[in-house]
Amino acid sequence: MAFIVAGFLSIPVMLNAAAISLDEHEKKLIAHGDIVVREIGAAGKKGRTFEAIGLVKASRNNVLKVVKDYKKYPEFMPNVSRIDIVDQRGNDAVINYTLALPMGNTKKYRISLSESATGNQFSVLEWHMMKWPELKTEETIADTTGYWRIEEKSEKISLVLYHVYTDPGPIAFGLGWIVDILTKKSVPDVLLQTKKRAEKLTVQ
Repeated sequence: MAFIVAGFLSIPVMLNAAAISLDEHEKKLIAHGDIVVREIGAAGKKGRTFEAIGLVKASRNNVLKVVKDYKKYPEFMPNVSRIDIVDQRGNDAVINYTLALPMGNTKKYRISLSESATGNQFSVLEWHMMKWPELKTEETIADTTGYWRIEEKSEKISLVLYHVYTDPGPIAFGLGWIVDILTKKSVPDVLLQTKKRAEKLTVQ
């Protein structure tokens, strides 16, 4: 699976899950099975924003089922070693993440998720970071927000966009590589692993 990185886009971070827009070049890449990765200008924020977009050979409902199966994240999501569900009611949830990073480093944070928009042809699941008072500054990250947008193209084909803003916060000297792991390097893999799991679910 190839990852195609698009150029820097100087547009504001958008958390309203707008419809997936592709230029002609991106359409061709995605049609060939590639995952397109974009970096988006963070509008003066300290963190970085990335998007990964690709076709998944699975129904919209099966893709949504995978991304909402939070307890299973440690089985396939990059760097996720533990998920604790703080609260879950209907389409809303609050979960605690624990990330296992190289050299024994860990990061923890809490997010709220909501299936905030649904239509006949698309689903959106978005999240925002919440306070976790028990954590020290060095144990957590400064901020993360984002969303999944899943557009149904046919009964068993979905166009999926994973959009994430992350500000890792203060990073100790010599550990700058953590920034890339939490942003650019993990984004395409998150979509790829989700794609594999949804497609496996579809053929069962």
